[in-house]
Amino acid sequence: MKTIKTIALVVFGLLIGISSMEAQQNNKNQNKNNVTNSEATMATLTEQQRLMINEQRELIKHNREMFKASLTEAQLAIFENTAFTKQERHDALMLTLTEAQKKMFQEHRETLQESKQQFKNTMTSEQRHQIRSRMMLNKETQDGTELRETVREQRNMHKGKGN
Repeated sequence: MKTIKTIALVVFGLLIGISSMEAQQNNKNQNKNNVTNSEATMATLTEQQRLMINEQRELIKHNREMFKASLTEAQLAIFENTAFTKQERHDALMLTLTEAQKKMFQEHRETLQESKQQFKNTMTSEQRHQIRSRMMLNKETQDGTELRETVREQRNMHKGKGN
């Protein structure tokens, strides 16, 4: 009786191990596909468009640093408080901003919108079609949460390349 239990336990352990290995392998393949899609998107862009994207990223980093440097200690405490949700922190921080900080925030938003529009104007219809196709493919294969996680991973990969 003891050997039957031992054999059953070993078989059960093997089944669990094999299924978790398969899940990890599928996850690795999915991540490789996401990287490939991101690289393919970048490959369809012209050198000028890639330059615009890189300039945009640098501008965002610079503006974030400037904004964070302008925060008071009380505002930084709100900004770094993990007890609040992201929305609660945003709302609380917005209530404490000075006029100069609000103006800086608004100018940053306007600059982003202008840059986004300039980039859109440089895109060909073929590029738009390729990007939409990839987005639809991602949409079909992933729910919203997975898609957000994929975007975060891709952004983190880009941050790692830039540093």
